[in-house]
Amino acid sequence: MKLSRLFLACGVAMTALSGCSDPQPSKPANLASPLVALDQAGLDNIASNLDVKYRVLSNIETDCPDKDGKEVKHCFSAYIDFTMPEDMAVNDWSIYYSQVYPIYASKSDTLSVDFYNGDIHQISPTDGFKGFKAGETQTVQVFMAATVLTHSQLMPNYWIAADNLKPAVIDSTRTQIDAESKLELTPWIAPYTNIEKQIKATPKDINQYAGTTWLYEHNQDIAVDNSQVANTVIPTPNTIKVASGGETLDLSNGIKVSLSNVVSDDVSAAFERLTKLGVVQSEQGVNLAISLDETLKDAESYTLNIDQNGVVIKAADSAGAFYGVQTLAGLLSVNSLTVPFAAIEDAPLYGYRGQHMDVARNFHDKQMIFRLIEQMGAYKLNKLHMHLAEDEGWRIALPSFPELTEIGAVRCMDLTDTACMQPQLGGADSSDRDGFYSEQDYKDILAYASKHHIQVIPSLDMPGHSRVAVKAMEARYRRFMAQENEVEAKRYLLSDLDDKTEYRSIQNYNDNTINVCLESSYAFVDRVLEDLITLHKEANHPLTTYHIGADETAGAWVDSPECKALVENPDNDVTDYKHLGAHFIERVSNMIAAKGIAVGGWNDGLGQTHKENMPKDVYSYIWGPLPAGGHFASGAQAMASEQAHRGWNVVLSTPDVFYFDFPYEVDPKERGYNWASRRIDSRNVFNFMPGNLPIHAEFRVDTKGHHFEIDDTLHKDEDGKILHQPLPKGYQVAGVQGQIWSETIRSEDQAEYMLYPRMIALAERAWHQANWAVPYNYDGAKYNKDTGVFTDELKAQRDQAWQVFANTLGHKELIKLDKLGVFYRVPTVGAKIIEGKLHINNSLPGLPLEYRVDGGNWQRYNEPVEVTGEVEVRARNAAGDRAGRSLLVK
Repeated sequence: MKLSRLFLACGVAMTALSGCSDPQPSKPANLASPLVALDQAGLDNIASNLDVKYRVLSNIETDCPDKDGKEVKHCFSAYIDFTMPEDMAVNDWSIYYSQVYPIYASKSDTLSVDFYNGDIHQISPTDGFKGFKAGETQTVQVFMAATVLTHSQLMPNYWIAADNLKPAVIDSTRTQIDAESKLELTPWIAPYTNIEKQIKATPKDINQYAGTTWLYEHNQDIAVDNSQVANTVIPTPNTIKVASGGETLDLSNGIKVSLSNVVSDDVSAAFERLTKLGVVQSEQGVNLAISLDETLKDAESYTLNIDQNGVVIKAADSAGAFYGVQTLAGLLSVNSLTVPFAAIEDAPLYGYRGQHMDVARNFHDKQMIFRLIEQMGAYKLNKLHMHLAEDEGWRIALPSFPELTEIGAVRCMDLTDTACMQPQLGGADSSDRDGFYSEQDYKDILAYASKHHIQVIPSLDMPGHSRVAVKAMEARYRRFMAQENEVEAKRYLLSDLDDKTEYRSIQNYNDNTINVCLESSYAFVDRVLEDLITLHKEANHPLTTYHIGADETAGAWVDSPECKALVENPDNDVTDYKHLGAHFIERVSNMIAAKGIAVGGWNDGLGQTHKENMPKDVYSYIWGPLPAGGHFASGAQAMASEQAHRGWNVVLSTPDVFYFDFPYEVDPKERGYNWASRRIDSRNVFNFMPGNLPIHAEFRVDTKGHHFEIDDTLHKDEDGKILHQPLPKGYQVAGVQGQIWSETIRSEDQAEYMLYPRMIALAERAWHQANWAVPYNYDGAKYNKDTGVFTDELKAQRDQAWQVFANTLGHKELIKLDKLGVFYRVPTVGAKIIEGKLHINNSLPGLPLEYRVDGGNWQRYNEPVEVTGEVEVRARNAAGDRAGRSLLVK
């Protein structure tokens, strides 16, 4: 096993610059005193004083240790340093930490690293470790056959444990919050000093770091122009005609509302938003009349007219009336409390306009969900997909199963899963990111969603992603067995206790999959559904769609006696282990449909099923990326087409556009995963054409920064079997949905940072049909960067539309988010020094810009200014009370 020449630290930070010495494996400390047993005071002392540093070397290391006897061509490598300020002659301890992708090899004479389960790793002293010596650093080098491209993937809260002692979190691995930006700081992660090696996913990755120069060039075509902002509303209406004379209606004295055939509760949430923005209801206010109009045939449609006599809204239904008021709020200029004279006719492009929120991996509290619902309603999104259960947490109380939240909603520094769950995802000491919604909390959320014309779609992912459910039902089993009640103990058991199968899920768990061969598993699913149905009924918010998950089922069950019996039974249609997952999905889907509920699921699990065994009303959520990866079935268009030909409703959840847990920019300090895209900013979302997936091959790049091709023509194999075909003639997707997965998102502020302003661009694409969008070619075609179907003229129209949209965000919408207490992302800014003068630009024009020189005071930037010295730049939020992340001008 050959290791390359490596570079240790000069001081604390890792560097590959000349002048640093080559690393040597950690040597045993030469302590005079013999090793002694660690006591509680000693463990607490280590937790308080041990300095931990994680120093990323490279994602593209080429001389890597072999993995399972096979050569690894390139790998991730890092050093983890441990330094105590005093001598401690102890070695009977272990340190545990979370890293999403498993470490497969390590190098040190004094420390070893072992992968445990999920993302937990264990660092232990070897026989060569003779204790800590004051100021001497013990280092272990780790290797991983994957990539770490953002600091957020390096989890906090390492903890130290020893037999019969209370474990404790190591203080140096806790996160901090920056006072000015309110963003998370990760002090145990050493600064990156070799960006070229540290931000590349593979040697072929050509993505560029989003430093000030790259951002400046990227933002060059965005001008500061607020000339159309006052007359613009997001999402864009079907038609809007603004008075040519620029007349406006002053709402500063309030509005006097009259309703005809409209229930007050149906529009009250929209008026509450207006009130928060400064427009109150008053008898002395401007007249605002709302009525239902039978001549408007499209669901959720409305007309809005504003003139000197006041405001008139006519709507097809209560949702349309609500959206008409929200459009009035969208037109509102907050500083002047005026709206333009205008005539609007409007209806949505898609009936399904969704936002997904993972509250399971890291919990997000009810107030944050309320704020999300408010903004969804404001921008006319109407489906809230709540991901309530995962491997790491169960976040909704159900009356039938108290164990699900008693055990499954709490993480602790215990690996037994008997009273709480393992602290995956850096979840040690995680009271601020654990918890659950009580029955009343959930009903409150449902009621609040109803008020905003939003349908809540709950998801309790099964049969994979179900570790908490499995462990909770095992705890229930033990409780009833202790009472000698075996029948009740096994009633809802989700695991075959005699199953000897060894597997690893995609999330690297060996115990997170419900056994689909047990009747008790289906009894559990049925009871969960009944509890959910009851909660929805009590909240007067009927459960109309349930998302079963059904994705990423591991190779489990093959050594389960129960599954062997099922497969060998000739009285059923399960003939091999490969179809056990499909068997579960088909059976559960029909259970759901029998209760009058539509079935939703991720496309990969649904795609395993036999169409004839599934209900008719199915929503398939497409989470494949746009590039096909060299295989038809792996791209979003192929997945959408296959499910569309089944006659199902397709919801585009395309990760390289709509996964809002991915980074905004190629920058290690931007939060998120990267497996489908290195950068998703608001413009990236705005530029998407939901009705024509293959066209994007003309102007987008894959996750490594390369252009790609999509072949959407008919393809058959040698036997005439269809491998791929275009969408059915005239087929339209049901809608689009943004996603927030919370592996790297540990707080409400972080969740909102990732959502906004990207969710507003999602709303634009969900509601409005862009006039620059290219219609889909149902005959099929090939697309790449040279095909030119998306013409230069259409690109110019798109980019001009973005100019208006970006200026409206920066000059108007973000001011509203500030007033409503929403923590949105303040962009990092572009900057360049040209002929001695500093030039700054921003992707969202209108936000305040600042600079400072040599660490001095921040100064407002208004125009190019002469500078000498080290220059930093940043933006502020619209209210001016919060800074964005600053960058050095290179």
